[in-house]
Amino acid sequence: NAAFDGWSKQAVRTAAQETGIDEDVALYAFKEGQMAMIDAWIAGVDAAMASALPAEKLATMKVRERIAALVRFRLNAVRGLEEAVRSAAAIMAMPQNVAQALRTGWRSADVMWRLAGDVATDWNHYSKRTILAGIYTATLAVWAD
Repeated sequence: NAAFDGWSKQAVRTAAQETGIDEDVALYAFKEGQMAMIDAWIAGVDAAMASALPAEKLATMKVRERIAALVRFRLNAVRGLEEAVRSAAAIMAMPQNVAQALRTGWRSADVMWRLAGDVATDWNHYSKRTILAGIYTATLAVWAD
């Protein structure tokens, strides 16, 4: 509903009505506002990705193919929701939201690398996630445009 109503209370109300959830409960769940809604949306994509592409399924591929499959899944998961992606990116880029946006992006990159079988605990753990987050963010921006 964010594609139509923006990341707003109205989008939450509409989604609650469509799913049979009490509106007050839904509004309370997102009382922190837009970033809470966006974070939940991205966490939902993370969960769907982990369900559709479990580590066992990815294990048969080369590492670069695993990461590519995970990125493709994420892009397909938001296909048709480009306007919601663009407005979420604009909200996440606001100075007051950058810290949360970075945490959210890190979490998604971490989920992808863990699904891909990464067990690094040294500086590679951090560099892989930082690089993937940057590449994915740039890819998503071009894709949404």
